[in-house]
Amino acid sequence: MIRVVATILLSGGYLFASSGEGSTDIIPRTVNFLIFAAIIYYLVADHVKNFFKNRAASIAAKLEEVQAKLKKAKEDKERAQAELERSKELAKEILETTKKEIEVLVQHVKEQAQNELAVLEKSFEENMELTKRKRIREITKEVLEELFEDKSLELDKEKFVNLIVKKVA
Repeated sequence: MIRVVATILLSGGYLFASSGEGSTDIIPRTVNFLIFAAIIYYLVADHVKNFFKNRAASIAAKLEEVQAKLKKAKEDKERAQAELERSKELAKEILETTKKEIEVLVQHVKEQAQNELAVLEKSFEENMELTKRKRIREITKEVLEELFEDKSLELDKEKFVNLIVKKVA
């Protein structure tokens, strides 16, 4: 660095050397500028380098953080999709199980209805038989009452039994 500054200073003197006519102050200005630039570089260079180094490090850290978040989001998405697939499979299994249970329940209800219908039919037949017997008893009672009330008819036991059998049949 010092060599570059010395070279510029010495060459500036040779380049701008004049024979004395119209003297200018270019050399002192150039020297002042170079000294000013060197002082500014000396004072600011480390701070600027550190600023850009820190800036690059913070950008790299943010980039890594974003990439980590992106990777985590992709993993979460894959887990969610796997969970969705498992849920769909579970829903299908539940649906199939429900359909089978419905079929079993329908069959059970049909069997119960048939059993109840058979019980009702049997009860109806028994009730009809009972009603028939009651009616026969009532008819028999009426016939016997008529016979006993009618004193004009004197019957013996054999005729009496035959008459009852005819009325009942």
